[in-house]
Amino acid sequence: MRIAIVNMTTGGMSGGYRKYLQNVLPRMAVRPDVEAILCASPELLNVQGWFGSLPNVEFARGQPFRILRHKVNNELRQHLKRFRPDVIFVPTERFLEFEGFPVVNMVQNMEPFVVVDGNPLSERCRNWVRRIDAKRALRKSNRIIAPSKYVQDFLIERYNIANKKIALVYHGIEQFKRNSCRPHIVPEEWDNNFLFTAGSIRPARGLEDVIYALEYLSNSTILGLVIAGEVISKMIKYRRWLKNWLQIHNLSSKVCWAGKFNEKEMAWCYENCQAFVMTSRVESFGMVAVEAMSHGSICVAADNPCLPEIFADVAAFYPPKGPQILAKRVQEVLDWPEEKKQKIHQRALTRASQFSWDKCVERTVEELQKAIDDFRKKQD
Repeated sequence: MRIAIVNMTTGGMSGGYRKYLQNVLPRMAVRPDVEAILCASPELLNVQGWFGSLPNVEFARGQPFRILRHKVNNELRQHLKRFRPDVIFVPTERFLEFEGFPVVNMVQNMEPFVVVDGNPLSERCRNWVRRIDAKRALRKSNRIIAPSKYVQDFLIERYNIANKKIALVYHGIEQFKRNSCRPHIVPEEWDNNFLFTAGSIRPARGLEDVIYALEYLSNSTILGLVIAGEVISKMIKYRRWLKNWLQIHNLSSKVCWAGKFNEKEMAWCYENCQAFVMTSRVESFGMVAVEAMSHGSICVAADNPCLPEIFADVAAFYPPKGPQILAKRVQEVLDWPEEKKQKIHQRALTRASQFSWDKCVERTVEELQKAIDDFRKKQD
């Protein structure tokens, strides 16, 4: 099987998508049923630099892809013509067609499909355009990979896409024990007495829930909240709004805006926080949720999709935009006896172990082969 993986981004890439490629590509490359892989990405991402030598993988760099530009640019066209793939895999719900080759799409980002309060006008317009492109891509593709049952059901119920065309393929998690390193930015007096949340700082993360909840946790043992995540220029206004609220309520000293952590720093926070809090308004999978469980974190999460599906019975849930109830849930888990905390810790590790990159790659290759087989049957 010859697979062309086309990373159709406009030049950026989320941390979750990057982890997906870093784990899927090497595993896919060594499978006996995969003859060769062409991995095409915008040059700015330098995807080839993430890896050492990979057998059977050829990297192709080019210009960022434009939204709603459905024609393959000349550079990519030449790469595809020379490579002659059996199937094209687009992991970013973007429309692409090339000389009739079968195309498999994966839904990476659900934000364009739903309404997110607080997004600036430019982002709302961008998501509207993304949604148009994604709908066309998913309807035209030969097969679709959904990383959660929520995504699968959404496509069936909202867009009337046939169930037989969609495959549920969960992402995975690294199962080995990570080394941890205490981040210097976290105040030392907070050790073992802080809440932790992570992800890009944007309205879709719903960070106001946990920030507002701090007001109701003033009498708890929690000393602060550590927020790990980057903010892009168009979301600075959102972060400024959150910081202004904290200042007005005299809570600025309770929040550590940590920026981007490396894996060792993330591991330390997962393992040393009193609770990991996930407030996302919507997720296609929620890789951060699985990371938290893989470190045995006590988790509190919004019951927004698809978090209950991923956390299962490991997390304590609260209704979104309910900071008072969130504070109550946090206090409840803080008050759990040590025996119960240990049980939840073990349950989290067990739940995380059910998500495997090896299984993800196996199922993904199966779906790519199905697309090839169906395409060849139609050709006969």
